[in-house]
Amino acid sequence: MRHRSLVTGIVVSLVAMLSPAPSAVAADSASASATAKSVPGAAMPTQAGSTPMTPAKAAPELTPQAHALEIAGKLGFAKRAMHEVRHAAAELKDGPLRAAVEAQLQAPWLPPEAFAYGHHAEAESMLHAAGLLAPESLLALPPTGVGSFAAAPGGPCEGGHHGYPGGLAVHEWANLAHARALAKVYESVYGVALNDEWLTAAALWHDTMKAATLPWDASGDCPHREPQLAGTALHHPLGVAAAILRHLPAPLILVIAAAHAPPTKERIGEVCNSLRAAGIIAVGNEQAIPCPPVEPTSPRLPIEAFVNNSADSDYAITGAAWSWYASQTPGGWERFAALAQDGSDLAAWQRGERK
Repeated sequence: MRHRSLVTGIVVSLVAMLSPAPSAVAADSASASATAKSVPGAAMPTQAGSTPMTPAKAAPELTPQAHALEIAGKLGFAKRAMHEVRHAAAELKDGPLRAAVEAQLQAPWLPPEAFAYGHHAEAESMLHAAGLLAPESLLALPPTGVGSFAAAPGGPCEGGHHGYPGGLAVHEWANLAHARALAKVYESVYGVALNDEWLTAAALWHDTMKAATLPWDASGDCPHREPQLAGTALHHPLGVAAAILRHLPAPLILVIAAAHAPPTKERIGEVCNSLRAAGIIAVGNEQAIPCPPVEPTSPRLPIEAFVNNSADSDYAITGAAWSWYASQTPGGWERFAALAQDGSDLAAWQRGERK
């Protein structure tokens, strides 16, 4: 019995020596867990029969347009402007006109059925022959289906006006407010009632193509200058072409075309050049919307065309304000974070000038 007890004791001692302590088992388990966490793609230890856990995937990086749209939603004045623009479009009483304006705001690009997309070389040749495109220049059409009105700047990011995400909505809202204020002046002073539907549609429409011609890049910048067509920035004749393709009435298209030049005897040629270029781009016909005569005996041109031109004239002050603001802030996306704190470039400019 004494020998059996001795052997049993030896066996028990050996088992104890060979078995790890509970603390060591816990430490090994924790070490394995930590190793799995520290190695990218390593699965966490699981119990028998359970499904291994896989690491969560990182959120996809925003596209420049999506990034700009996110910023526009954080700029209080730009967010309000977009709301006002949509509300004004929805308030249009003419059903077909309302549908066309809302479609242009939702899809602010040249419709794919444009003649110049299917016949680019021919359209370019026609523009050269008509003197609407410089001999050394090529027809630079932005891709269709690309652009966001809510995210777009209202002008070039450097040296322009409203050069920030949501700037296009701010610019168009201001233009609409200007047009309606002028209409009240002409009614109260001269007894002339203007067509608010046309003023609204023209103010909201004429710069929509900037969403396509001034795209954002990954650094938070956009083009500093647009290509020229018909003696003006590309977005303008493209916007008139979109109006042709969306079947707006010809007199209203003239109102939109007058945004960059009043239809006076001295400057009607500029308006007509935009109409001619737009006709070639849209349907391959520079006379799609005939140029109106401006002789004293000619039919009166829409007064709304003159008002639309005047309503689009605040770039002198907004351009000065944006150039000043851009010189005071870092470039890229960081600039717009500062803008969210400052309220608006114009407000910051006013405060800075007062100091």
